[in-house]
Amino acid sequence: MNVKITRTLTSAAVLAMAGAFGFAASASADPAAINGTYALRGGNDGAVVTVVSACDPVVNGCTANLTSTRGWTSVATFTNGKWNFTVTKPNGIVCDNGSYAPVRIAYSVDAATMAGTMTADSNGDCPGGQITQVPFQLTKIG
Repeated sequence: MNVKITRTLTSAAVLAMAGAFGFAASASADPAAINGTYALRGGNDGAVVTVVSACDPVVNGCTANLTSTRGWTSVATFTNGKWNFTVTKPNGIVCDNGSYAPVRIAYSVDAATMAGTMTADSNGDCPGGQITQVPFQLTKIG
């Protein structure tokens, strides 16, 4: 009977260790730090974006500061495998009445592929806007 109990305990210990190693392996699969310079392709922007983050490893809640060659800045937050940020372009649209209004564009980027979606209201703060989504890609260039 002692042999059977010992084998059961040994099997349980091996399974527990395998589970612990499996967890450690998945933790090492966290996304790499996003720091660098990226070309933004798609969505009519054509910006080059410099990204600086102190998060390493990258986990939910990490933030990164973004600065673009188009004059906008933003702070991205990492949540569930995606970097999310919003850009407000002042006077980004002319309303029907001739006034200017800001346009807010929400970006969501998959941390593994750096492919994402931009979502914007076609009329910014003007009445009657239409929500549109456009795919884009961030390509590391530096």
